[in-house]
Amino acid sequence: MYRSRFFALCIILLTPTALQAATFPCKPCAGVRLDPIAAPASEGAAPAETPEAAVAPTTPTTATTARTPAEIATLLSQVARLEVGSPLYVAWEVPLDGTATPSAEDLQALRQAGATPWLSLVFRTPAPLAQNSARLQPELRAAAEIAGRAPKGTWFQVIWRPEGSETAEPAAGEYGFLLKRAAVTLTGAHEDAQVATQPLAADVAALEALYGEEIAAYLEALVLRPAPEASLTAALEAVQQRLDPGRAVVLDALAFPTPAADVLAEAARSATRGFDMTLFHAPGLPAEAARPLALLALEFSGDLSWDPSSSPEGAPESWAFVRGKDLALRVILRAPEGASALDLHFSDPGLRRPARFPYEPGRVVPPSGRVTANGLDLRIEGPGRVAVLGLERATAEEREGVAEKVNVASQREMPVEEILRRLQAFEDAQDRKLDHYSATNTTHLRFQPAAGSQTFEATLQGPFFFSDTGTDWAWETLFVNGVRWRNKKLPEIPLVQPEKAAAVPLQIHFTRQYRYRLRGTDRVNGRDAWVVDFAPAGPGEAGKLYQGSVWIDRQIYARLRTRAVQSGLEGEVISNEETMEYSPVDAQGQPAPWSAESYVMPLRMVAQQILSVVNATTVVERETLLSDVRINAADFEEKRAQIEQSEVTMVRDTERGLRYLVKDESGQRVVKEGFDTSKLFLLGGVFYDDALDFPLPLGGINYFNFDFRGTGNQLNVFFAGALLTANVAQPRLFGSKFDFGGDLFAIAFPFADTVFSLDEELKEQEVENRPASLGLKLGRPLGNFTRLSLEYDVFSSHYGSTDNTADEFVLPSDNLTHSVQLGASFSRSGYGLSARGSYSRRSEWDFWGLPGNPDWSEETRDFQRWEARASKNWYLPRFQKVGAEIDYVGGSDLDRFSKYQFGFFGGTRVHGYQSNRVRAEEAWAAHLTYGFEVGELLRLDAVGDVAWATDEATGLDNELLGGVGLAGTFIGPWQTVVNLDVGVPVTGPDDGFVLYVVFLKLFR
Repeated sequence: MYRSRFFALCIILLTPTALQAATFPCKPCAGVRLDPIAAPASEGAAPAETPEAAVAPTTPTTATTARTPAEIATLLSQVARLEVGSPLYVAWEVPLDGTATPSAEDLQALRQAGATPWLSLVFRTPAPLAQNSARLQPELRAAAEIAGRAPKGTWFQVIWRPEGSETAEPAAGEYGFLLKRAAVTLTGAHEDAQVATQPLAADVAALEALYGEEIAAYLEALVLRPAPEASLTAALEAVQQRLDPGRAVVLDALAFPTPAADVLAEAARSATRGFDMTLFHAPGLPAEAARPLALLALEFSGDLSWDPSSSPEGAPESWAFVRGKDLALRVILRAPEGASALDLHFSDPGLRRPARFPYEPGRVVPPSGRVTANGLDLRIEGPGRVAVLGLERATAEEREGVAEKVNVASQREMPVEEILRRLQAFEDAQDRKLDHYSATNTTHLRFQPAAGSQTFEATLQGPFFFSDTGTDWAWETLFVNGVRWRNKKLPEIPLVQPEKAAAVPLQIHFTRQYRYRLRGTDRVNGRDAWVVDFAPAGPGEAGKLYQGSVWIDRQIYARLRTRAVQSGLEGEVISNEETMEYSPVDAQGQPAPWSAESYVMPLRMVAQQILSVVNATTVVERETLLSDVRINAADFEEKRAQIEQSEVTMVRDTERGLRYLVKDESGQRVVKEGFDTSKLFLLGGVFYDDALDFPLPLGGINYFNFDFRGTGNQLNVFFAGALLTANVAQPRLFGSKFDFGGDLFAIAFPFADTVFSLDEELKEQEVENRPASLGLKLGRPLGNFTRLSLEYDVFSSHYGSTDNTADEFVLPSDNLTHSVQLGASFSRSGYGLSARGSYSRRSEWDFWGLPGNPDWSEETRDFQRWEARASKNWYLPRFQKVGAEIDYVGGSDLDRFSKYQFGFFGGTRVHGYQSNRVRAEEAWAAHLTYGFEVGELLRLDAVGDVAWATDEATGLDNELLGGVGLAGTFIGPWQTVVNLDVGVPVTGPDDGFVLYVVFLKLFR
């Protein structure tokens, strides 16, 4: 029997509930709530000591009234000998307006006297809190300052008493937001801060609504105010069984009983009902009332649990608590009114060494008793209203003759909600110590097609200023493909950017807009990290939100990396993915250790945006680097003012995104509403390859507008005399995700179309072709990185003979070729994949060629083509770039005029190969580029192309075609951008060269 009781007690003490309830290191736990108005207290009596307990009786004096924490500290030092920070809780309200802020000395004195401060922080900001952030922030700062100087173990209770509605029950959404926001601030200011709610009504529906605001991870204790027994029982069951199992629950506050000894019984009764701590309201706390509270803190501290089976017989009420380390008992008894003695019977004969603990001045008569076969009989002389006993138990070795050992091992898995709270607390503390900073912002914008290694890069660099008044960036330097723009006044360019998110993840919001999941752990830059995934709370969640992951340091809970994809985008930007890398620095921007004292900042951000630009998918990779960081520098405003007074182009990050910061008539910088959506370029140059009879001069204009006449339509027109291209598109057709538009291509001069067979040019089959085309395109993104497209094209071909054409050669029929094409592309992290297939049919297709031409067939009137591409670009320091691309093309029923070519205008280009010369039914191709800049004056890209071409009609069997080229960019006279591209073949059946030179001048 005794052995089974021993193990039963072990089970009681080692259950998960007992472990989780260790927030309060005592049972029963109790404290005193002081009145908000402090008044001086009379001097307490001198302490004396007794051997029975450290609660010291004093010489009877007049009642000592203590109203302030300092007076409580003095009183405790007189009536008790408690260890520092014992679980005797002293609660009082602290307004956050600075009128009664406790000093660090008072708080420390209270803790040294053996009490634990319980600070009820009173917030007065009225609802709605979202619209009163300016009022809330000073209160949060005051709370952070108080928490920062509070001693270890201090509790912080969040009280919301909004002006004008002091007595109203707080709305769940508003108070839930305040509770979370305050908890984050307090935890950031005090690493071990323990947060409790204000006294809440014992209303199950109200508690369910509050927990629906996801507050569980932001508090250590739920506080209820006194209510009828049935209501309290229902509320306790709801919290402990459904809403928040294992959460500590506090009762705040019962009236301090008279006589004061009854506080022991009331505290025990509350503990057995399920409360982890009970506060008693004492308008004035005399010494005789402080002594029983001190006794509880002294003798009932540690890992105690209520054990009703150990309560004795013979007392009207009794409460037994067993201590985990040695199974000793602490028992609180209520004696009958006026009883001179109390006879008790404990059913456990293993109990021994009974002791009685006094809580009043003077000694108490120790208990007497004897062990019987049925247990332990005790007699208590002069029990008073309440008696407190202590009993020990025989060890397992003494009982059985064999030492028994119980080991409990468990590793707690931290829930994602607690990880987020610690992250938010770390960042809140960071925000409070960072007033402003300056840096040099270098942003690289790299434009490339959905699949392909050819890119265009623009780099903007200049001073960056961050503060509460605004985030400004000055564009002092512009690099075009690594070449410095010479004019200090940079042109205003259309600011195509994604819309601001409706709510940022990992922050506290009024509505449940995100859900979070702990994916696991990882290692980032040598740091162990939690990996937390986040996503919109539901498919119907409105607004532009993010989905992604955050890597959180497992030691200090700082961000290491964040990667997110934005949803709900509108306009030209159809996809936006951002990755931020965080680094610790000191105030001078130098590398610093990972600690709370360092400034952890996102010094590198890489983003990929996919734009729908005139029916084409354009990938923009944006890399932003912050360098020369200076935090809270004294000359911050002076340097920003100097930049604002200069003539450099500036932008400001606003709620609507980046906007230009321009000078008004008085010379002050103001935000410019809107910006020019169009640009006009003057263009001149020359194009030549051997397919032309003479170099083709280029001279004309290029006009681009991505919001034509405010309709949202995009328009691009390029006219260079002999060459015309025009595109019009609506990136959001009828407000949907579909984009729709059309394009036009025409050239005034014909191209010579020749044939190679067995490495020999067949000049007698040479013809001229003057092409033109008109197309309609429909596209739609699929997910965040994939786009589907459907095209319908009409291609016009007009054929003619040349001086070399044989008389018996029959020209192909002039015709219209109708094509339907379906394609898909994928772009992410510099990788590009695309595939497309098309079906085409000519309006007419009579016999053509020399008599008996085997290449002609009625079946080739309609044909199919398909192709696939894969590419990857790597960007290196100093504007270096390496690009690689692999292509495959093929088809069915292809002839001379529908096969793939390798000239300048083809997707399978080989540098140096002329247009309309070498063609193939099937080909594999590879392209490699290496780009570098020379002294910020010249950008060069070395290009190498190879293709393995197969064409049965002309005798090509995996024929190797090879060419090399050089592409370059430099700034010419009158601020023109000069682009050149020259290529020569190095292997295969072609020779000669191809040249393209264009001067581009921004007109407006």
